[in-house]
Parts: sequence; C-alpha cells; structure tokens
Amino acid sequence: MRVLPFFEYSLYQMYFLFCFWSFVGWCIEVVDMTLETGEYQNRGFLNMPICPIYGFGVLMINVFFRPISNTFMPLLICSTILCTAFELFMGWGMEKLFGTRWWDYSHMKFNYKGYICLRNSLFFGFGCVLVVRVVEPIVETAIDMIPVKAGLVFIVVMSVLIVLDTVASVMAAIKLKNKIKRLDEISEIMLSVSVKTGMKLADGALKVKSTVYRIGDEIVDVRDSAMEKVQDINAANIEKLKIEYERLISEKDAATERLVKAFPHMSSHTYGRSLRMLKAKILGRLGRNNLLDEEDEEEREKVQV
Repeated sequence: MRVLPFFEYSLYQMYFLFCFWSFVGWCIEVVDMTLETGEYQNRGFLNMPICPIYGFGVLMINVFFRPISNTFMPLLICSTILCTAFELFMGWGMEKLFGTRWWDYSHMKFNYKGYICLRNSLFFGFGCVLVVRVVEPIVETAIDMIPVKAGLVFIVVMSVLIVLDTVASVMAAIKLKNKIKRLDEISEIMLSVSVKTGMKLADGALKVKSTVYRIGDEIVDVRDSAMEKVQDINAANIEKLKIEYERLISEKDAATERLVKAFPHMSSHTYGRSLRMLKAKILGRLGRNNLLDEEDEEEREKVQV
C-alpha cells in the first residue's frame, strides 16, 4: 500500500487505525458511563460499537504531532488543545445541526458552556501521550500483520455498515428533533388557548355584567351562554392536542430511545422542557429518573444564582 507523503500512512493503515481507536473510544465511554450510572449503555451516536470522534482524534494526533511524538510536555499540551478544540467543535456542530446538546458537562467543574471540561481535556492529553508513545507502535505492527486481502474485505464490509449506520442514526436524530419540537409546539398552543380563553371570559365578565333576557317564565343569561360555547370549542381543541401529546411522548421507537439512553445528559436550550419530559418517559421505564432529578436540581440552582 502506497504511503501518503504528508500523512506517512497509507489509506489502508489509516482506515484500520480509525476503526481500532473508534472501538477503543467506545469501550472507554461505556466504562465511564457505567461507573456513573451503574448500568451498561450502548454509548455513541452510532449503533455500532464505535465512537468515530476518538478515531479521528487519534489520527489527527499521529499525523499533526509526529515531529514532537518523542517529547512529553509539548505532546501533552498540543494533544490537550487539539482534542479539546475538536470536542468543542463537534459538540457545537451537532447541537446546531440537530437542535440538541448530545453531551453536557455543566455538572462538571471547570467546564465551558457544557461542551468541554477540564477533566476530559486532561484525560485526552495524557491518553494521547500514552497512545502515541506506547500503544500506537504495537497497533501499527499488528495492522501490518493482517493479510491484505482479508484487510480489504474488512474495509469494504465495515464501510458499508458504517454508512448504513450513519444514515439510520442521522434519521433517528432528526426524528427525535422533530418529536421534541412538536411536543413543544403543542405545549405552547395549549397554553396559548388556555390564556386566550381566560382573557375572553374575564373580558366578557367585565363588559357584560347582566345581559339577561326573559323568555316566558325562563330567564336566559346570554353572557353565560356565549362563554360556555367558547369553553366548549377550546376544550375540544385542547383535548385533541392532549391526545396527540400523549401519543408522541408515549410511542416507543427503538432508534430514538437508544439515542436518549446513550446520551442521558442530552439537553436543549430551545426545547428543554419537552426534551426533559420525553427523557422522563423513556428513562423512567428503565428506573433511571435519578438522572433527571439531578438535572432539575442543577436548573433550580442556576435560577437561584
């Protein structure tokens, strides 16, 4: 396989390195979240056991910082900065694309807007030093030992699986975005209808205090009759919206539920309340409402501050 001049790797080698470190990153995420929640989670945006952000991160470190790979402090500083910047970019980009923040480090000390935190930055930095100076040479040797034909078959099969998985995961993320958006719209509509109805009733009560007619022996209050009609119409509309709301929040969808379970600290500035309600429904079925209680407590502390 031809080695590319700047990268000093062949495309064949880079693909295997990407897959290997993506899998290692997924393992790290699973262990970290298991220690935090006490149970297994299929971490990552994709369904497959890989976290591409780790694969790309290690590749960038190996390519860009090869000249300082034999140093400690320069490699540590540069790796920390690059990985932190990459995580910040990915977190910001995915939030802009899908309307939700997929990870949120607001509960961690020394974080920046929840996208990055000092703990993870130091983990990435020291981890990259260990990878580049100790583990990477062993991995490269193992890759070179793989028969080329078997390696090419693996690349083709893996590429197809990653493409299909990416398409399915993006569609699930878009569906999740549309669902919480609609839930938020319904909440706003129901609140608006309720407020407008109340204002109409109050306005009618003030303007028409005694619009009463006598028909034979029967006394008819026109004001009350009109108000009851308004109430009946709006009550019917609200009932339809409630049914749609309950259907959306209760329907089971394996793809979107997996994303919520994989990113239990997922949040949204735009549709925050609706997302929390959906998470409560999904995580509540798993007996994991404690995560939601922690989030609500953090929000109350922010309000008090």
